[in-house]
Amino acid sequence: MSIGEIGGVVKKQVGTQVYYLATVLSDKIKGITFVPVIDPSKKGTYVSEDTTDGYQRPGTKSRMSAFRKYLKTNVNSYIPPVLISSREGWRFEPNKEEQHYGSLILDAPAAIVDGQHRIGGYIALFEEDNDVRPIDLVVLAGLTREEEMREFITVNSTQRGVPKALTEFLEDQEAARLAWSLNVDPESPFFGRITRTTMAKENLFALHSVAGEIERLFKHGKLADLDEDKKLDILIKYWEAVREERPEEWSDINKLDGEDATGRKDFDYKLLELTGFIAWSRIAYEILGRSYLEGIGMAWDNVTNLVRVCGEVDWRKEGQYVGRTGLAGAAVIVSDMQRLLPADTGALGAEETGV
Repeated sequence: MSIGEIGGVVKKQVGTQVYYLATVLSDKIKGITFVPVIDPSKKGTYVSEDTTDGYQRPGTKSRMSAFRKYLKTNVNSYIPPVLISSREGWRFEPNKEEQHYGSLILDAPAAIVDGQHRIGGYIALFEEDNDVRPIDLVVLAGLTREEEMREFITVNSTQRGVPKALTEFLEDQEAARLAWSLNVDPESPFFGRITRTTMAKENLFALHSVAGEIERLFKHGKLADLDEDKKLDILIKYWEAVREERPEEWSDINKLDGEDATGRKDFDYKLLELTGFIAWSRIAYEILGRSYLEGIGMAWDNVTNLVRVCGEVDWRKEGQYVGRTGLAGAAVIVSDMQRLLPADTGALGAEETGV
């Protein structure tokens, strides 16, 4: 008994390999495909899975949700086709007039070789928003399991590498989204200063470096369960406090713009170098944790006070921490910043709050 049919299919061949170009609507894709996984997803998934002779890792539901979000906000973007193995469950019926055009008759679900997160995103968009989109497919016919696995390995291991910052962005994890939001939000102190690709004169940081610190900051504690918008608001306000309390060191940013800009190499201070960013990001865990009130929000006066106090270290590049760079250098600076913080009494007083 057929489980469906896809019309408007084009039959192609490269060497001896027959394949089909097809398009299916996203409200149908879940019932006609599956992912051959080693183990089923423990945290849920949008796609159908089958562990029989599986060889792929289960997908990540958060990545599928992130792709759903991308689809919602980028309705005109072209999405590359996903790769399907027909598993002998899809058979081609040509048109009478033209043997290379016809329909695929679906007798059983086919295997997703590459694109499970994209398909999961399409399914999520349909199930949660009732938004149906076309999905382009490349359907490989007649593969053995070993040939199918080889196609999977080829697709996932021989693609041209991309910069790590761009990879972080494309994977679209929360920390990467927050990092990129710091770059594109006009209210952010880092507006236009974070790059997904190659560092340019006007950039301060690569996206993956910023995302790594953000992930660490929100991984544990009181702030971990806040929604993404609140986390972004906290990041912007925190760095605004740093900018306001350390205006001299922050003025290095002026060396990035204009025809006469000299760039990062002529910074006088470490604060806007990666070492400084790491130091302020890691002390932020303590500052923000001590200032957040459950059910009320962030005591921003307390944040500002703590930023002011612990920021009184020597930020000069040729000063106390000369030669101290990267994670190791930041650790030394953080240790000194912590010594400047007052004891945590747990009483914040009546400071202004609100996330």
